[in-house]
Amino acid sequence: MKRIGIEGSPFFGSPTGIGQYARRLITAASKLGSDTHFEIIRHWLPFKELRPPIAPNQRLSYRLVKWFPPAVYFQTFKRLGWFLPYDAIALRRYDAMLFFNFVVFPVRKKVKTIAFIHDLSFIHFSEYTQVKNLTYMQKFVPYSIDRASHIITISQSTKNQIVEHYKVSPGKISIITPAINHSQFYQRPMHEISEIRKKYKLPTKYILYASTLEPRKNIEGILRSYSALGDDLKMEYGLVLAGGKGWKDESIFKTIDELRSAGENIITTGYVPDEDLPAIYSGATLFVYPSFYEGFGIPLLEAMACGVPVITSNNTSLPEVVGSAAILVEAGDTTALSKAINKVLNNPERANLLREKGLAQAKKFSWEKSAKKLMAVLEKL
Repeated sequence: MKRIGIEGSPFFGSPTGIGQYARRLITAASKLGSDTHFEIIRHWLPFKELRPPIAPNQRLSYRLVKWFPPAVYFQTFKRLGWFLPYDAIALRRYDAMLFFNFVVFPVRKKVKTIAFIHDLSFIHFSEYTQVKNLTYMQKFVPYSIDRASHIITISQSTKNQIVEHYKVSPGKISIITPAINHSQFYQRPMHEISEIRKKYKLPTKYILYASTLEPRKNIEGILRSYSALGDDLKMEYGLVLAGGKGWKDESIFKTIDELRSAGENIITTGYVPDEDLPAIYSGATLFVYPSFYEGFGIPLLEAMACGVPVITSNNTSLPEVVGSAAILVEAGDTTALSKAINKVLNNPERANLLREKGLAQAKKFSWEKSAKKLMAVLEKL
């Protein structure tokens, strides 16, 4: 049996996008019949009770490291770029190790390593990256790309960027896309939608954006495009921004306050737990996601699976995600976005066509398919 170690930090605590991807991919992979056993490594923290994010099973277990403080390892590595092999810290021998969070730690010589590089936003939109993360990524991602036995990324767009920017052979990179849980993200009935409207005080009809509120997502472009709609449409449709606070968001909330003062119907929900998202999507008339840059764009899949027409940007990975099932616009062109919103809201036939295409497009992505691709990469190594 092959033993695969996993650096476990993305699996614990509040789940980020990377954490969700890692959890769901490994959950699906551990259910496939194979001779592979996954072991997620975590460090013992006396002041934190870290519950297993995935239930252990025949092919998945956890390795608890009690003897070595994680802060010592991570801080020493960040400063020096080397330290004890991470598999030795875990007192284990692995055939391969997975590092989901961009950076590969040192391991013993015979151990294969896989680095997951989700995007290059820290290169192309460094102004939207937190300074402490930016320095770390710029220093250690090139190191990781060079040292890794193989690289996994999440879209053809990001693969192309890695090849071009870091001069990597395309054969060293595999694409394993994110997906969604189709038993969770589907069109919800009216009684669920009504309950979620009451819970979040949503308008009867609304245009929706769902993700973190941060500059890279072009929230201010959404706000300006909504504000430019005719008064009749704004009277009929509110704008709902569903997502937690990001960073460098002061200008976003200043614009929201200004538009609200001018009478615009803009609702911010704050962070929305996964169990509430499908009903929020299902209640929307339209989903807008005009991001400047994305490694993939899971909210697009979620919205399409819930039967919502989609407008998104024509850049990076976003056309890959939506195929022919969405209207594409230039991210910085607020006039084009406003016109596209008008086109969908005033044309029910167009909206229904987008809805049908979106449902079919979302079905092309599943965690089982992605897990099989991971197993194929491991087999190749």
